[in-house]
Amino acid sequence: MAILKKIYILLLLPIIATGMTSCYTEFDPHIDTPPVLCMNSTITPGEPVTLFLTRTWNWTEGDESEIDINVRDAEVRLTVNGEFKETLKAGVIERPRYPSDPFPSMEDCYLSDYRPESGDLIRLEAISTQFGEASAEVTVPYPVPIDRIEAQVSSCQAYGDMTGFPAVADRCRIEMRFDLLAYFTDPSASTDFYDLNVGYTHYSDYDGEATAYIHNYTLIDFSGEPLLKEHVSILESTITDTSGYTIFSDRQINGRTYPLRIGYHDVSFIYWNPLDLPGPKEYGIKVILRHTDATYYKHVISVWEGNDGIVGALGGVGLASPVYPYSNVSTGAGVVAAYADASLTIPIVDIIAIAQQGNFK
Repeated sequence: MAILKKIYILLLLPIIATGMTSCYTEFDPHIDTPPVLCMNSTITPGEPVTLFLTRTWNWTEGDESEIDINVRDAEVRLTVNGEFKETLKAGVIERPRYPSDPFPSMEDCYLSDYRPESGDLIRLEAISTQFGEASAEVTVPYPVPIDRIEAQVSSCQAYGDMTGFPAVADRCRIEMRFDLLAYFTDPSASTDFYDLNVGYTHYSDYDGEATAYIHNYTLIDFSGEPLLKEHVSILESTITDTSGYTIFSDRQINGRTYPLRIGYHDVSFIYWNPLDLPGPKEYGIKVILRHTDATYYKHVISVWEGNDGIVGALGGVGLASPVYPYSNVSTGAGVVAAYADASLTIPIVDIIAIAQQGNFK
């Protein structure tokens, strides 16, 4: 919760307490608002369209975990570039709550046979006899490639015998601090939006003959990249939380080649490769640049404004209008967005080789 929210809540507590000592009235509003369809989908090139279709509910019905809000009997129509393509089929898929979730939940959805391509204008229309109609449309972006990745190593300490690296005979631990600079070229003819992420390439242990992995407690720091804070005002940067969001636009870099900075602090890398196998040497950090549509960007920005922005903080204590998540669905419930990923991997052994050229010990 933002600091600003805490300040105003503390200021309001004495006022609220005083009012409650004078009178107390039970308030049980009757909200006669019929439920409407809620559409949620994230569309990517080469993958079937997956639509999660639910309906809104009143707070008097109970918590979302206690009621069934899935809509399973709707007709969902897919239109591509103005032409009807198919009616989506009802199905069930695994939906992880976060990447590498070991216990993903099974959720109802609607699935297409058609796999969208970049440039497609996708329109989804849902019709329910009980909850009415909903529709949304989005254009699938093209991927924007990462041109190259450079590593700037600030410190590196090895524990173990690195003689013959990368074909080391003993298991070694290397502790490092470095920055990655991921260069990409923004298209000049359009207004573009992005989401930056990182991951690791997968590596099998070759039956215990080699090892290469990074400890899970490695700290990834995006604070050194100014584009990720362009939506934050000077005042907000001093009184509220600005971390956790990695979206940005091209308003400052339109048409330019730009290096995105990603900091890696306290990296602990375990390496052992006595047979000089290729797998450990290919293990690396994958930088993912997600080229999103405007809907995705506006939705995430609205979530940030509602949770951590000044207007959302004031609205949370009744001092401003509340901030609602952006929606491109006709009912105002849900979001249908699209993105296209591009990625590039830098092997960890390449970063260690750079360190060896400097103050590597």
